[in-house]
Amino acid sequence: MEIFNDPEGYTKWYKIHEKSYESEKRVVSSFNLRDCLDVGSGPGIFHEVIKGNVISLDISIFMLINTPEKEDRVQGDALQLPFRDNAFPCVFSSVTVCFVEDPRKLVKEMKRVSKNKVVICYVPRDSPFGMYYESLGKKGHKYYSHANFVSKRELYEAFTSEGMKIKAIRSTLFFSPNEDEKIDEIREGDSGSFVCVEAVKQ
Repeated sequence: MEIFNDPEGYTKWYKIHEKSYESEKRVVSSFNLRDCLDVGSGPGIFHEVIKGNVISLDISIFMLINTPEKEDRVQGDALQLPFRDNAFPCVFSSVTVCFVEDPRKLVKEMKRVSKNKVVICYVPRDSPFGMYYESLGKKGHKYYSHANFVSKRELYEAFTSEGMKIKAIRSTLFFSPNEDEKIDEIREGDSGSFVCVEAVKQ
């Protein structure tokens, strides 16, 4: 997909929306992630808050070129991960689920290569920003017109259908799209527009 070949444009969003980005980093950091595979890593937006060794997996070589040089980088499909079963202590992704056709297949693959823990962060379709981005997509937005936003229920059902137990849900971005951005708080639950879900194997 052509939109994934623009790491500068992708990174630019986070620079423009630095307060939202800081809020999102704080939520990701709250999960104390270490030694993770990042599925659909892009240019490694959240790697500064993931400890230990991080391996980037992305379908776009252009995105991978822009990840930190010290990290291992693998080009591949998020729905057909080129790794053996139980390969990683932690498997993480941010917004990747918003750009795949089958969220359950993504969860299935992330579970397969994880020894125990999977963390998916995303913008739910049934959140203020999810509805806003989806409306922009219908108008032909460069990025959001290619998105396939999923609802909270759809993601939770993807986890449970794969036999995973949801351990924690935290979110941020409680302001609306027409309000000024701010560095927002972290709350337990999924009432924000940026939601992270941690699930474990049973």
